[in-house]
Amino acid sequence: TVPVIDEWIRSGEPLDALAKKLEFYYSPERAQRIATTEVTKLYAEGNQATWKESGMVGANRWMTARDERVCPICEPLDGMEVGLGENEFTTESGGIGIAGPPAHVNCRCWLQPIVDEELVRGEIQGILEE
Repeated sequence: TVPVIDEWIRSGEPLDALAKKLEFYYSPERAQRIATTEVTKLYAEGNQATWKESGMVGANRWMTARDERVCPICEPLDGMEVGLGENEFTTESGGIGIAGPPAHVNCRCWLQPIVDEELVRGEIQGILEE
């Protein structure tokens, strides 16, 4: 299924199109769950790698859709900030201890980068000194 997901990412089609393609391998319900969960994971990991490479992002923030469908696992994580790449998204009542979404099957959460002003200043200073 990895080639199917890769092809879908390149196509720019909506998520439902990926789920439809995965129905060749799975039931419609499972195809939708896999599409949602795996795409959430791929985008979270890809974003973190890009932010790290930028040298200007020091942390990331867990974001939920803030709607009636947000689950009890993700709701307490909404707005939580941790250092980039740290496996510390947890809550006072325990938590999940992961680096980012998905926290569970069908997770709709995402990460938001937090730019570190000191890292940006350092990058600018390095450019000016060249």
